Amino acid sequence: MSKTMDKEFKPNLERFLSLDLIRGIAVLGILVMNIATFAHINAFYMNPFAAGDTSSANTTTWLVTHFFADQKFYTLFSILFGAGIMLMAQRASNKGVSPTPIHMKRMGWLLLFGLIHGFFIWYGDILATYALMGFWVFFLALNTTAKTKLFIASALMGFFFVVMAGLYFLFQWVPASEMEEMNQMFYPTRALIEEEVTAYQGGYLENLTHRAKFYGMALINMLFLVGPLRIGGAMLLGMALYQQRILTAERSKAFYIKFALTMFLIGAGLQAWDYWLLNDNNYDFKGLWLSFGVANSVAAVFIALGYIGLFCLWAKSNILVWLRRKFEAVGKMAFTNYIMQSIVLTTIFYGFGFGYFAELERYELYYIVVALYLIQLIGSELWLKKFYFGPLEWVWRSLTYGKAQPFSRAHS
Repeated sequence: MSKTMDKEFKPNLERFLSLDLIRGIAVLGILVMNIATFAHINAFYMNPFAAGDTSSANTTTWLVTHFFADQKFYTLFSILFGAGIMLMAQRASNKGVSPTPIHMKRMGWLLLFGLIHGFFIWYGDILATYALMGFWVFFLALNTTAKTKLFIASALMGFFFVVMAGLYFLFQWVPASEMEEMNQMFYPTRALIEEEVTAYQGGYLENLTHRAKFYGMALINMLFLVGPLRIGGAMLLGMALYQQRILTAERSKAFYIKFALTMFLIGAGLQAWDYWLLNDNNYDFKGLWLSFGVANSVAAVFIALGYIGLFCLWAKSNILVWLRRKFEAVGKMAFTNYIMQSIVLTTIFYGFGFGYFAELERYELYYIVVALYLIQLIGSELWLKKFYFGPLEWVWRSLTYGKAQPFSRAHS
């Protein structure tokens, strides 16, 4: 570890429960948005009118989830992932062990898990992208200051927003025929909708073919644009917040109150702009592009930071401790819970399971979200009373270290 890091931050490397708490809330918060792509066509996530529905209940559901959850929780999870990389690297260094080979094996196995998840279970996988970004952000973990990380993170994310805004202004020179193809990202034709619905209401081989093609294209986009700029930037931001003792709930309550209020106010202002963009452009291609690529994407960073302030306040309080413990348990088993969500929801919605793909109203999906929340909140805590790790966490850890790790508490 560098002298710079030693002077700046000498953490207590015991488990920080605030990290588990925030991670647990984030992995459940991600489900609020992900369920749309489990349950319906891809454009259903991005556009409240993609499937032709204009009911107030469904439109209101889209707006609420868009403003409070869309991009906020995956940003939050990316921030936590960066902090986790740094924490594990510091633990290894403090034991006199080189963290590099451990980290590289850890990311290598995560990449494999992510690719299996993306190609064979659900095309919305984020694990492979996290692993690919984790390979390079690691080299900034132990030898740069928090200010350096914050500067690089801001530059990367800022460049992403500029690129997305720049593409918007270039659209005016794109031929109408090509614009029509791009418009289908948000407003697919009836034929494209039927093709996607047929694929996912069919058997496993039918949806595997569609999923593999879509996931492959999405992974390329993640690898060259969203991943290094938006997600890699958020990971570095998480490292900086960890070094500054913000993520670990070690600052004062007054600090977190000011921090949360400031971030929420900035985020709310940006979301107001986002709302204006959507309505002024009547939810057309350009309005949705500016929303998802710029306005809502920038707002998500500040709102995610506001959530961090709010959740750290909760971690420092004695409010609803019983519930907080359940979220911490979900966070300790985030990998298992994330994959479990995919297995349960593809079984509910895909044709090889119960076949409810494109069958439910948007608002009805959140009955399923609440039920799955309850199962994971209760189940995670019960599991960890008997075992040290979630099942996938144990497999990942055992593969990383090349030997079976302690698992059952009954044998300790």
